Amino acid sequence: MIGRMSSMQLHQGSLDVILDAQARLQRTQEELATGKRVLNPSDDPIAASQIMTIQSELSRIETLQKNANHAYSELSLAESTVGGVQDALQRVRELAIRGNNDALGVEEKAMIAAEIDGLRTQIMSLANSKSASGEYIFAGFSSNQAAYTEDNGVISYQGDDNAREVNLSTSTTIKTRLSGTQIFGADGAGLFDALTSLAASLRSNDRVTFETAFDALDASMSIVSNARSTLGVRMNQVSEQQSLNESFNLQLTKTLSGLEDLDYARAISDMNLQLVALEAAQQAYTQSQSTSLFDYLR
Repeated sequence: MIGRMSSMQLHQGSLDVILDAQARLQRTQEELATGKRVLNPSDDPIAASQIMTIQSELSRIETLQKNANHAYSELSLAESTVGGVQDALQRVRELAIRGNNDALGVEEKAMIAAEIDGLRTQIMSLANSKSASGEYIFAGFSSNQAAYTEDNGVISYQGDDNAREVNLSTSTTIKTRLSGTQIFGADGAGLFDALTSLAASLRSNDRVTFETAFDALDASMSIVSNARSTLGVRMNQVSEQQSLNESFNLQLTKTLSGLEDLDYARAISDMNLQLVALEAAQQAYTQSQSTSLFDYLR
């Protein structure tokens, strides 16, 4: 009876060794498959807690970087559009100076006025620029409708003075657009009024109106220049935050790698040893099964 129990214990012990070897091998194979040494919190509670914290922070940085990328795209579109307005106004100014010449005839001044009208139309088109999503970028929160409309030659602003903001960090937000009033004048259409008056004064040869309109043009150009500078400053701010986000991401990713990444060379070595151990355990178990009761008693 005692010999029989000893035989069963031997068999069970051999089986336990096999199961343990299989579990160790399976664990190593899972590590190699995932490339991670910490598969469950119980593997390394301290490291697991740190990993969760870092992953949460990386997710937060990813969201902020998406915000920054979107903000930069919006600001870049606005800045290049305002740059187009600035170029058109510079051309208007050159034409106005050329037209303010008593030596020019009525037809010549009319031709200059016509070109100014064309530039006014061009600027109107720029003022109603849309984003990739189809929103009017200078209409404030009323971005589903054109920022400017024209009725019988009178251009009016249809937007509002609001601007969208995005989070660049936990403590920093930035406005991604400017309203039309910040670019085209206090009432949102002052620049267009100046262009209309300038062209009309050249056609009528009205020097007083011309001088008033020319001064208004210069004032509008100053506003446009300031608006473009504002957008440029914001773009730089966003760019700096993008660089910071990338730096934080790199540092955290490196730390995360140190906590959870597998040492492949060591894991492969462990697996080879575990395969040998499993094979030896299986052989021992097979031998124990083939051993007769007589062999144990002898």
